[in-house]
Amino acid sequence: MKRKYLIWTFLSLLLLVIGACNGVAKDESINSEVKNKSSKEKITLKFAVSTPESHTMHTETFLPIMEKITELTEGQVVFEYFPAEQLGKAADLYELTSDGVTDIGVYYASYIPDNMPITSGLLAIPGIYSTAYEGSMTYHALSKQSPVLETDFLNHGVRPLFLLAPPPSEIFTTKKEVKIPEDLKGMTVRVTGDILNIAVKKLEATPVNIALPELYEGLERGVFNSINQNPASINDYGLGELIEYGTEGLSFGGVSAGLVINEKVFQGLPENVQQAIVQVGDEVTESTAKYYDENVKVILQKFKDDGVNIHQLSEEEKTKWQEFYTELEDDWVKEKNNPELEETIEVFKEEIIKYH
Repeated sequence: MKRKYLIWTFLSLLLLVIGACNGVAKDESINSEVKNKSSKEKITLKFAVSTPESHTMHTETFLPIMEKITELTEGQVVFEYFPAEQLGKAADLYELTSDGVTDIGVYYASYIPDNMPITSGLLAIPGIYSTAYEGSMTYHALSKQSPVLETDFLNHGVRPLFLLAPPPSEIFTTKKEVKIPEDLKGMTVRVTGDILNIAVKKLEATPVNIALPELYEGLERGVFNSINQNPASINDYGLGELIEYGTEGLSFGGVSAGLVINEKVFQGLPENVQQAIVQVGDEVTESTAKYYDENVKVILQKFKDDGVNIHQLSEEEKTKWQEFYTELEDDWVKEKNNPELEETIEVFKEEIIKYH
């Protein structure tokens, strides 16, 4: 009897183990089916920007990004689009993306130096890049590696999606022509970013910081009489009708701009969607930069046709500006005393050679 009891006990335990294994296999199968099913579910992402639908970025960047991602995911991803600061001011959209108010948001690094201590000043350095393609492609490459990726993005709960360095800024004025650094003395100049504020003060002019959507009113009312901005933005915000003079070939700094996606949202997306977002970000970064470079000469010619005096700098004038830029950069880097910034500036100057 004792032997029969042991045999039945053994058989019972064996059946329990087999049943448990079948249950685990069944559960794993169910989980796999759920995962596969969820990876095909419709996904709606909120997409918030500060520019109006009449802006170049709307037609050349934001719409193509949404259309391409929807196409690559075969309609799985769709967007709720909020242009013209509908979800928040331009300076707040980085934080709103970080906080999850929007899934994707535009940013301008010069507006948020505390969040972006490296790139808020990097592309603003006068003379550091000369075309949108050079600046954008180099900036995009650096955003995928340390220390920029962690310090300016991941540490704040966002991931870079698309990056842009528009054509370098020129000086546009309402009353006085600018050819050499000394010509800015006594003027009131709209700029953005720490290093450009310092630059204007060094030239004995007064810097004014006003957000992009407020440029027209500020210039029209005389809050500032000159503006440091790329020609495309001057055109997009209708400032061509207010300016009398402009430069060509000045390269008086630039801006770091782009789109970020909330990191938790990104990590929660199916792998195929993540891949589509990264691929489209890479493609549109390049296509937008090329478009800006092709279009800047068209815009400057339009200004000339409209009666704006656009002065093309001579080599001698460019040399005078470059001497000023070099001294400015050296002093500014020493003052910032930021090893990550110094490292990134050096890497940027090395990497940009690939995109000449």
